[in-house]
Amino acid sequence: MARISAAILPYFSVMGLISNRLSELSRPPDDIRAQNLGAWAASIQGARPIATVEARCGCKVAGVVQNIRIDPREGTGSIEATIIDGSGQLVAKWLGRSSLQGIRLGVGLIIEGIAGISREDEFVVLNPEYALVPGPEHG
Repeated sequence: MARISAAILPYFSVMGLISNRLSELSRPPDDIRAQNLGAWAASIQGARPIATVEARCGCKVAGVVQNIRIDPREGTGSIEATIIDGSGQLVAKWLGRSSLQGIRLGVGLIIEGIAGISREDEFVVLNPEYALVPGPEHG
């Protein structure tokens, strides 16, 4: 009986690995994407997670553009880009602009500026410095 038990033991570790892999594959896609975004954002030198941003403090964050809103009013237009990094979201808003080259959905964006809080209780950085970078889905 002891020989049979010893012969079966290696299969339990293999079954454990298979079980772990299956549970990883069954995770919701949003959880996997958030984890990948977080790992990508952490690889950007000097960037911090959006969840750690504080109002009225300087910040440098990296994220992927999830939403773009263009307000083309004459003279007072603005462009808003909502970026996410897996830990939270932040809105970058450029005032007096009707277009910005390169800003599109899914692109990686590094934002630097002073964060404020909007009426909707979300972080907003007005007229931030920015750099376009490949996002995690684009290499």
